[in-house]
Amino acid sequence: MATRRSRSRDPIALALAGLPDGASADVRVTHRTWTTIRFANGRIHQPHLERSTHVSFRVAEDGRLGTATSSDLSAVGLAAVRDAARSLAHVAPVEKTFPGFPSDRRAAGRLPAFSESTAALSPERATRIARSILEAARARAPEGRIAGVVIVGAERRRVANSAGLDRTDRFSTAQASVLVDRPDRDPPVSGWSEGGHWDHRRLEAERLGTEAAERVAPSPPAPVDPGAYRVVLRGPAMATALEYLAHLGFGGSGELEGWSCLRRLRGRRIAPEIVDLADDPRSRNTVPFAYDCEGTPTRRTRLIDHGIAGEAATDLVTAGRLGRRRTGHALPPESPWGEWGPMPTRMILAPGDATEDELVRATGTGLLVTRFHYVRVVDPGRGVITGMTRDGTYRIEHGAIAGPVRNLRFTESLLTLLRGISLLGREARIFPTERATSAITTPAAAVRSFRFTSATLF
Repeated sequence: MATRRSRSRDPIALALAGLPDGASADVRVTHRTWTTIRFANGRIHQPHLERSTHVSFRVAEDGRLGTATSSDLSAVGLAAVRDAARSLAHVAPVEKTFPGFPSDRRAAGRLPAFSESTAALSPERATRIARSILEAARARAPEGRIAGVVIVGAERRRVANSAGLDRTDRFSTAQASVLVDRPDRDPPVSGWSEGGHWDHRRLEAERLGTEAAERVAPSPPAPVDPGAYRVVLRGPAMATALEYLAHLGFGGSGELEGWSCLRRLRGRRIAPEIVDLADDPRSRNTVPFAYDCEGTPTRRTRLIDHGIAGEAATDLVTAGRLGRRRTGHALPPESPWGEWGPMPTRMILAPGDATEDELVRATGTGLLVTRFHYVRVVDPGRGVITGMTRDGTYRIEHGAIAGPVRNLRFTESLLTLLRGISLLGREARIFPTERATSAITTPAAAVRSFRFTSATLF
């Protein structure tokens, strides 16, 4: 515990104490250490080490909120960013239902998992992970062109406010993605794999390299007509779909503003009973953390309870406007993340008991999709997204993979996808976004119908 003397010298405490009467504030200080190792054409070509500090200061004054950011942790720097936030608050609209910043009274519970060795991983050791991916991929596809990235590191965040809350949290992650392609083929063929873990020793780097190489088809892809198909969506494709569902279906801003695709479906069945989806930032099966960006302890939130739609995510502002409790999903209030509002960032879809071969066999006739690319929102209220297949799309005939097909563009509702899930894979993998701003843990899935709207020439 900090002594009174040490607290008096704490520049964050001094900045908060320097607020005028009637004003309140919270502040986030994030220290980041990231090593990024990129490789292309079978060679490591872009190692990068980054250490940074980010300060986000938010002031509430006369019912108005203003946020400013900085990288200066000195007393002078914090006073300047505080005053900038006050200036912005003076021209902001009145937030009539803002409940005020919380005090430090809620029990935090046991801290999630964290890997000291991953946080301290040197660039040299991160490079070894990249080399192991390259070697595994080259062993299976010696004529392939190999590219990808390895990212390892950690973040430590302190959240404090003028109501007395002062909490520190951290998370560690190691993640990688790898692409193996054959540009000499016409059309070219490629294979993809990715994954992550909070402990670099459980990343299974060699497996990622082998998977990507094995997914490179030995023959050129055949054309396929657009239409509705039964599909098997591998983990990367499912992770992308669930990431968009987090925003369009379970985001607090969509609930508040009326464009959430699940706004009128809370408590109703939206998927088969086998679909059990939770946001669980304290699970060891994700990249865990203990508090959100307002210092609220995280907890398991049931999003789809055996097919039944659950609650939307909230933070201080949305909870006040909606008249609901905080769920512990606050993102940094500054742009670009703050404008999205609160949303689940550690979603876990419970696995089933099928192997990939069994998913394919149960599909009968359809398509196997490895991942989606260039996904965009079409209609948030209906949960419609559009995008393309990429790096491993195959025809399924008579319950077996029959050969590669050219990529397709899809336009489909996430609600249709959810309703159509008929079988889930037994293996769930963690799929973090870059630097684990979010992480989706999901198995592959067999889906009864998925609509493809146009075809490509590659």
